Amino acid sequence: MAVEVNFIDRRQAFIRFKNNTCYSIEIIWITFDNKENTYGILAPNKFLDVNTYSTHSWIFRECMSKLQMVVGGKEVFSARAWITEYKRLGFKHPIEIPLRTMIIIQMPALDLRQLCLLKLANDLKTKDDIMTLEIPRILQKELIQMILNKAESKFKLTNS
Repeated sequence: MAVEVNFIDRRQAFIRFKNNTCYSIEIIWITFDNKENTYGILAPNKFLDVNTYSTHSWIFRECMSKLQMVVGGKEVFSARAWITEYKRLGFKHPIEIPLRTMIIIQMPALDLRQLCLLKLANDLKTKDDIMTLEIPRILQKELIQMILNKAESKFKLTNS
């Protein structure tokens, strides 16, 4: 995923990311050299206020499955400068405090298999719990990986 940067258009943007899913979401800033930098983990139905720039790109992933989430139907989000939002909304009065734009994070359409795996991984906590299920080994392995991914996401966040 290549990110085009226009430094001339670098203006402040004040964002409120709102997790509209029932899963924990990893908030990831894409650096200018296209590296992923985990900014935070957002619990279901919670929000996170972020001060960023119009040149910054963001992506969102469910912590266990690493499934890409969407904002406005798109997988990559780039903020608009707060002044652009102010003009777009057509306020007649001047404001002294910059506007914070609400950005809703949603799940894309998933197939039944993905939904079932997410639900199981959310409910089961250990490898032993998974191994007791009478399901194909490949599904057991995927569920174990999802639980490991969740632990890794939390570890990355607390050690960065």
